[in-house]
Amino acid sequence: MIVQRKPPSRLVKLGFKVPMCVYRAHLGFLFGGRVIAIVHRGRKSGKRYLSGLEVLLRRDGELFVFSAWGRNADWLRNIEAGGVDELWDGRTRYDDVTFRVLEPDEAFDVLLAYEDEHAATARRTLPRMLPGYDFSDVMRRELAQAGTIVGFRPR
Repeated sequence: MIVQRKPPSRLVKLGFKVPMCVYRAHLGFLFGGRVIAIVHRGRKSGKRYLSGLEVLLRRDGELFVFSAWGRNADWLRNIEAGGVDELWDGRTRYDDVTFRVLEPDEAFDVLLAYEDEHAATARRTLPRMLPGYDFSDVMRRELAQAGTIVGFRPR
C-alpha cells in the first residue's frame, strides 16, 4: 500500500520554486525537457500561478506528469477548475493547451513505459516520492487508480 503524503512543508515548497526561477529567467531549456512549467489561475483567488512539473513521459505530442500529492495538489485542483493559461517546455511557450487526468488503464501503461524508458530515474525517484512503492503490478494499479497522472497536449 502506498503511504498518503502529507502536504509539502515550507522548505519543500521553497525548493519547488527553484525551477520557476529558472523558467522566469528564460533558461527552462537547462532542464533538458524533464521539467515543464504551467501557468494557471487560482480557483478561488483568480491569481496567476506558475508551477513546475516533472515530465514522466512524452508520447505522440502529449506530456505526462505525475502529481505526487494526488488529487489534492493545488496546481491540479486549479487547472481542473479553470484550465491551463500557458505551458512552457524549455524555450517554447504554448497558450493553447488541453489536459486530461488519465483513466486507470492508461495511467498504468504510462507508469510501465516510464519505468522501462527511464529505469534508473524511476528506481531512484518513485520510492522517494511514494514511500512503499515497490514496482509491482499491484502497486502500479493502486497508483493508476488514484488519478494522479495528467496528460498535457500543447496545440
